[in-house]
Amino acid sequence: MTDTASSTHQRASVARDGKQLVITRTFAAPAALVYEAMTNPDHIRQWWGAGHGEVTTCEVDLRVGGRWHFAQVTPGGEEVSFSGEYRELDPPHRIVHTEVFDTIQSPPALVESSYTEQDGITTLRAVITYDSSETVDMVLASGMEGGLNDSYDALERLVTQPAQRP
Repeated sequence: MTDTASSTHQRASVARDGKQLVITRTFAAPAALVYEAMTNPDHIRQWWGAGHGEVTTCEVDLRVGGRWHFAQVTPGGEEVSFSGEYRELDPPHRIVHTEVFDTIQSPPALVESSYTEQDGITTLRAVITYDSSETVDMVLASGMEGGLNDSYDALERLVTQPAQRP
């Protein structure tokens, strides 16, 4: 992690609220840059699933009703795949999409992400609504928080290092 990154953020906070997870993370970059890095396949490949395998699929049809699909193969040879549909896009302020963990054919979750910028620092707040509290238990037990933080750390490096910026 860069010195800039380490001085401007903490690890993502993940809070549970019934059938929801609320994730908050700051990035030392403008909202437009963070939004771009999170929606452009060329950039997503650089941070999604960081250190947990090789990204094999990264498809984004960035429009309302458009679909997305990310997949990777873990070092152990297991495929991990997620997909969904965009419901709302308001660059660089908000994205609403569904998310399915294809590997286990999970029920769709609804992900509402907002990007709030102040003084060049962007706070991402994602509210993920699942079908049940049991699904939330399963997600938390899966190690999602560690993988999420690894990915967000890689995203932070991408948006704060000029040579790698989107």
